[in-house]
Amino acid sequence: MIETRTRALKERVQLMSSMMRWRVIRGKSQQELCRETGSAQAQISRIESGRAGVTLGLALDMGKAIECDLVVVPVELRKHVIQMVDRYAQQCELDVEKRGPVGRPRGALNKAPVPGSFQRSVSDSFAGFH
Repeated sequence: MIETRTRALKERVQLMSSMMRWRVIRGKSQQELCRETGSAQAQISRIESGRAGVTLGLALDMGKAIECDLVVVPVELRKHVIQMVDRYAQQCELDVEKRGPVGRPRGALNKAPVPGSFQRSVSDSFAGFH
């Protein structure tokens, strides 16, 4: 039972990751996807990150919004279908590679760096206050 759940979770995450990549390739934001599917942006975010499940109906709606179909592929053809999709993406010069981290590095401050001359003048001003 646990093995089945683990496999299902892994496959759901792979599906949502692929759909998110194609959403980005199609130039759609999560907000646009929300308008087209009738779902909340927070829910789309949780689904794309793997923190929430997705119903078949919503997955189909998401696919339609990003101009992708969900299809049943026989296991023996899976590798060939993946290669065909990758080749298509390369021919169209689409970026289907995984994205790097977005935003500022963890722990970074939201402040602009202080210019070196200001730092020196402040430290020089307080040099006698040890």
